[in-house]
Amino acid sequence: MTLPEFPEQGSTDGTADVPQRRPPLKYEPMLVPRLRAAQAALNSRFTELAPAILHDPAATARTIEECARQFAAIRHIETIWLHPVLAHAVAADPGARSQFMELRLIGLMLARRLLRCFDELMQAVRAEVYVADTTAQVAAALARYSRHSDEALYPLYEVIGEQRQEATQVA
Repeated sequence: MTLPEFPEQGSTDGTADVPQRRPPLKYEPMLVPRLRAAQAALNSRFTELAPAILHDPAATARTIEECARQFAAIRHIETIWLHPVLAHAVAADPGARSQFMELRLIGLMLARRLLRCFDELMQAVRAEVYVADTTAQVAAALARYSRHSDEALYPLYEVIGEQRQEATQVA
């Protein structure tokens, strides 16, 4: 499984060991399609994996861990590349800023729930108990997180990007 790609990063200032701390505020038109594709790949991979988890839990442990890492990578990309652009766009409007913070909080709660479900599934696989229930919980949590991103955050990012492009063309 390959992790989703980051948009192109700027050059570093010679400190290879120190991560870049300033968030990029540049709209990347291919970011949302990449994130959607990564989430779709993760969803389909887990859906295909579910019967194997139920049949032979121990053999799927590594793949479950890879799915959890894939989700963490998606979440990391959203945090570094998507959220700063959205936060910058709504910074001047207190109402919009509040609504965006609410969306981020919901996303954070859904992400933490999903990661907790992945952890519970790994424990169930190791103990070979409650595997069916925890597999269903992961699938449901994954669907909820994907739906939230796809219906709330990604369209907002695309609207902001379209407005920025239109403003650039007018100016």
